[in-house]
Amino acid sequence: MRKGIDTELFLQVKKQQWIGEGEQILLALSGGADSMYLLYFLKELQNHLSFSLRAMHVQHGIRGDEAVEDATFSRQQAELYQVPFLEYTCSVPDYAEENKLGIEEAARTLRYKALKEEALRWQEESGRKTKIALAHHMDDQAETILFHLIRGAGFSGISGMKAEGIFSEVQDKLNKDATDIAMNKTKEGNQEDCIPLLRPLLFLRKEEILKRLEELEIPYREDSTNRDKSYARNYLRLEILPALEKINAGAVKHLLEAAELFSETEAYFQEKTAEWIERYGEWEQSSRGKCISLSIPQLKKENALFRREIYKEAIFLLRGNTTEFGKLHYHGIDRLLKRGNGGRLSLPKGVKAEVEQKRLLLEKF
Repeated sequence: MRKGIDTELFLQVKKQQWIGEGEQILLALSGGADSMYLLYFLKELQNHLSFSLRAMHVQHGIRGDEAVEDATFSRQQAELYQVPFLEYTCSVPDYAEENKLGIEEAARTLRYKALKEEALRWQEESGRKTKIALAHHMDDQAETILFHLIRGAGFSGISGMKAEGIFSEVQDKLNKDATDIAMNKTKEGNQEDCIPLLRPLLFLRKEEILKRLEELEIPYREDSTNRDKSYARNYLRLEILPALEKINAGAVKHLLEAAELFSETEAYFQEKTAEWIERYGEWEQSSRGKCISLSIPQLKKENALFRREIYKEAIFLLRGNTTEFGKLHYHGIDRLLKRGNGGRLSLPKGVKAEVEQKRLLLEKF
């Protein structure tokens, strides 16, 4: 392959309008194969499109000297490409212990938090739209879908990662006025608080990326922990996905097709539940916090699946996200309808469900 832009990927970016003239792109640069290819592509893209590019490396404090070498390599490569470089260091083990999280989840949480904060800072400084670019590819997508599936995820988890999404600072602020969200009828918050997220490589297989790197003679680092099968995602990637492809060579493709179907289903339910809440829901201010009241007679007219999606949407509007909520919680809320007046249920993150007369009250305090 000659040096130059990846035509197929370029056309995809152009068609989807993922990057606009004058925008700012913050690249998550680990030094691994995927992020190095994305660095190369974005740098080449600047020959065709005017936008600013920065690279950021998050050092997790997990792998000792190897992690330090990854950070040094990432800095050197960014300098070689003449891309401004930032490094953020954190202690994932400490954060995981303090918050009772697995190492993988803690690392992902801190990495995303650091990227989001830097993107917001850059956007505020320049007044220009800023987006975060991540180097997830098709194999990562298949792995994510399987991971969520075996953990019992709903439509959202099984639909996988989006090529274009939103990092919303608003969603993490529990003191956000829920009525503002409802009136705006948006899941993205106010524009100044939102950071678009891009995954341009999501339509490429890992083997394609490695082949291109070899042909272009682009170096990259290999994370030794990626071969550790004690990590669930590594086991799925190294053992389960190859086994599935032995059964059916198109297994990864079919997983992605299923994810697309679930994504469309999720979008449909979000639209319909938002319409339902607007029609049959009422916002209230209780003595303890925000409260959304739903009509029980109208809820009982709906299919059980649709009711549970209504509860999910209502909790999102109350909290800005539905993290730590699952099907057991939504089923629990549904059972309150059968108990009648006075039924109560305590839920995660300071949310309470209660039946009063003919209304179901969901309250955040």
